[in-house]
Amino acid sequence: MKNIRLLVLILYLLNPLNLKATDFLNDEDYYQKGIDLYKDAQFSEAFIVFFNLSEKGDTNSQFNLSNMYSSGIGTTQDYKEALKYSWLCALGGEKKCSKKIAKLIKKLDEKSIEEMSGEVEKILKNELYKEQDILYALKLGFWYEKFSPIVDVEQAYVWYSVSVTGGLYKAMNVRDKVGEKIDADKIIELQSEANKIYTKVKYFVN
Repeated sequence: MKNIRLLVLILYLLNPLNLKATDFLNDEDYYQKGIDLYKDAQFSEAFIVFFNLSEKGDTNSQFNLSNMYSSGIGTTQDYKEALKYSWLCALGGEKKCSKKIAKLIKKLDEKSIEEMSGEVEKILKNELYKEQDILYALKLGFWYEKFSPIVDVEQAYVWYSVSVTGGLYKAMNVRDKVGEKIDADKIIELQSEANKIYTKVKYFVN
């Protein structure tokens, strides 16, 4: 991941298209710039745009990055990175990304899938603690319930509980539905774990 960030930075600094005017573009206009670059077959430059927006959680850019990694357009072909961005995109609610996941998994071995799974978890948790954005707790719940190669309903319950405690009350329904699959005694233990996590998130205690 560090190598990719370094490559993007180098390409950005060396690229004459990165004029000062682009610094004033909003995300929507910046995304359109990426689309225009792609249509003009300036794939490396388009990749930079989509990468930057993906870092901000833009699902359309994550979808585009997944396609570019999968096809080797504008970057080196890398099914692992394609899977990672498809997962992140799907966690943002994009159904078109969910459809790609199964196809990409078939192209990878178990070790590669496990590696990318761990990276997605790390990204979500880092964003949760760094930005203190409770939406990432909800995404972690979805991750453990629906997207992780190893489904873990107990961890899903924990992260749904964190999101509810953080004010995402709409998450109550999915939390309680998952809770139906867990023993009552275990629920108490998981709620305690969720409270500790929320305290850590709220006060950013490492």
